[in-house]
Amino acid sequence: MKAIDISSFFIQKGVSPLKLQKLLYYSQLWFYVKNDKKLFNDKIQAWIYGPVVYDVWSSFKYMKRSSIIPTNRAKDLNLDISILNHLNDVWSAYGHLSGSDLVDLTHDDLPWKNSRKGLLNSQPSDKEVVIDNDTVVDFSLDSHNKIPFVNIQNSLGHYSNF
Repeated sequence: MKAIDISSFFIQKGVSPLKLQKLLYYSQLWFYVKNDKKLFNDKIQAWIYGPVVYDVWSSFKYMKRSSIIPTNRAKDLNLDISILNHLNDVWSAYGHLSGSDLVDLTHDDLPWKNSRKGLLNSQPSDKEVVIDNDTVVDFSLDSHNKIPFVNIQNSLGHYSNF
């Protein structure tokens, strides 16, 4: 499966290009936590403002980061029910957050931090964000085997200028 296919699920929900990138990252990360394998084959890169799937970025690079992607850009997908349930779980946990909230959140995550080691905060990079057993140690499902709801309190967002 490709990340651009997964993107359609979130585009139908109404997301900006920035928010889409972070939701793809969390979809991949949590799918790995649940299933010990990747949801999609695309490489996730460690860009300055968090994880990015290049092919998806290039599809929407003409848009402002905070503009909502038109829903007619979503493809009709026939997703397996387990993948659909997973994406709904990701949306329930993260969908209420803004793109800038998600940028801040990803900057605290071990997969992104490890991939940015040795780089300046403002230094571009195409290093891969590695999602494996070593980098997902801080992530665990709740008692109902769901992704925990993320609550950001009193956050103005370090990157809230988007």
